[in-house]
Amino acid sequence: MNLPLVDSPFFEQIFSQLTLDKDTKKLVKQFAEQGYVIIDDLGIENIAETTDRIVKDLTPIYGEKGKVESAWIHHDRIQDAWTFNQDVKKIATSSKIINLLKILYQREPIPFQTLNFKFGTQQSTHSDSIHFSSMPARFMCGVWVALEDVDANNGPLHYYPGSHKLPIFDLNDLGITGSYQNKPYDVYPIYEEFLQSLIEHNGLKKVELYVKKGQALIWAANLLHGGSPVLDKNRTRYSQVTHYYFSDCMYYIPLLSDPFLHRIHLKEVRNIMTGKVVDHIYNGEKIEVNPEQYEVERLKYQLLQFQEELEKLRPMAMQFQDELTILKPQLQTVESELEKLRIQLYDYQTKFQLSEAQNQSIETELKRLRTQLYQSEL
Repeated sequence: MNLPLVDSPFFEQIFSQLTLDKDTKKLVKQFAEQGYVIIDDLGIENIAETTDRIVKDLTPIYGEKGKVESAWIHHDRIQDAWTFNQDVKKIATSSKIINLLKILYQREPIPFQTLNFKFGTQQSTHSDSIHFSSMPARFMCGVWVALEDVDANNGPLHYYPGSHKLPIFDLNDLGITGSYQNKPYDVYPIYEEFLQSLIEHNGLKKVELYVKKGQALIWAANLLHGGSPVLDKNRTRYSQVTHYYFSDCMYYIPLLSDPFLHRIHLKEVRNIMTGKVVDHIYNGEKIEVNPEQYEVERLKYQLLQFQEELEKLRPMAMQFQDELTILKPQLQTVESELEKLRIQLYDYQTKFQLSEAQNQSIETELKRLRTQLYQSEL
């Protein structure tokens, strides 16, 4: 079937036929039932040194904005740092993670994007399926790695165990034509509110992820998750996310797509392990995609990201605007005082100019008198 093993209606039958050790069986079973597993060991030698180097190397460029080689920096988030940082790439391509994902999905994993964070995102609850999807569906997952210890105070991840079994919802289910939106994030709050109603209706229980440096969370594409509030504003929460697709699929962004209107935002997927662009496959057949279409879709997605960043900055701008409103009377008083000083300065300058003219007149008169005195003496 065109379904991941863990989502197959025949999971138990297939699972019983797999030759796996006891620990791996436990992980696979949990992932199928809960939609996530926590990994203590990434299989990377000297993982503490690796995570420390990532923090050290990336810290100087957090807070900037723009493009670095093929990566994008959005203040405290760096997208695709794997393109210039080998330690980020090492975590994204961890053989232990890759091998486990092969078992869970029964296809070749394709790491295609990394995100490195300095602080907790405080991101609202969402499903990755609205941002990254595939045909066939559900062949996508995320792996979140703690680059420092995470507790209740520095903005831990939260997730809802078992929520991955819910149907996959997109904007069309909410009566929104996503591909026609000029600003997709204008309608995104509707999606977020819908998920909150869904959580309450189903009585889903939220769990926060408290882990040590080097531990990882693997979650299914449709698992509801987000970032909890940062209670201690002085704390960082260095972390890395890698998103994975799987082989023999087509890859697209549902937030910007309406397949039945023939408007599909296909995604150019570059395999981090090989550096090569991955083919789109539909039922074993390669689908040709015009490179110009990729470029158009890439620019549209960048615009979407900038709009998302703008939405994050808007509350800050509003705060400054409120402060400016409070300060406005004081500014008007200062401007009034400055105007008074300008008038006084002008008066002094005028008086000075008059005094200078008078001095010149006196000097001229003195000169005339000296000349006259000199002539009378003769």
